[in-house]
Amino acid sequence: MYPPPPPHGYPPPYPVYPARPPRRRARASGSVLLPIIGVSLVALGLLALPWSENTWIYDIMREIGDTRHPGFGLVYAVVFAIPSLFFGSMLAFAANLDSAVLRWLNFGIGALIVCTAGGLSMFVSGVGEAMIESSGSEYKTGGAVTGIIAGVTIVWFLLLLGFAFIRGLALRIIGGLMLLGYALVAALAITDLYAGSTDPYPWAFLPALGWLLCAIGAFSGPKYYYA
Repeated sequence: MYPPPPPHGYPPPYPVYPARPPRRRARASGSVLLPIIGVSLVALGLLALPWSENTWIYDIMREIGDTRHPGFGLVYAVVFAIPSLFFGSMLAFAANLDSAVLRWLNFGIGALIVCTAGGLSMFVSGVGEAMIESSGSEYKTGGAVTGIIAGVTIVWFLLLLGFAFIRGLALRIIGGLMLLGYALVAALAITDLYAGSTDPYPWAFLPALGWLLCAIGAFSGPKYYYA
């Protein structure tokens, strides 16, 4: 008597491994309309509409050369307004979609800008300190300015790197809070810029409203599924 033959297909022609546990993945939900509308409002308010009668942001930028002590609103319009549109947009969609691609894109571009600006600032500071020392002036910083610039550069780099690693609920909370900060800064800048002068148009506050919508979208987040 011989034993019965094995069932058809047994043993399998290849090793059998345990099934991979499902991973949580994110996909866009209806809340993605919030950053889309929000970023559109920010772009409209910054680039297309005047902030007051016959005054666009480009006109305000030209005033920086004629002002000895620029205020917070003028510095925002000249230095931060346009960059905030770019980085804020990536932040808004990264938080709403829980997107690793946008997080690392934000880190890559941000780190490049921060390192370039920090390196140039340290070079200029070092040259300035060398010229002061060679002139025999009693005023010497001992490299303190260069050290401060280097420290700020490193801190910003680490913050950008840390943001690239967070995801899920932490990303939505931190991203939403940062976007609320964007909205607050935009509103305070317009208020400071037109303090004691002509009233701004209502749509001068469109960037603040747009960032507020982006923050709500970040807190809302995407839909998650397992696959």
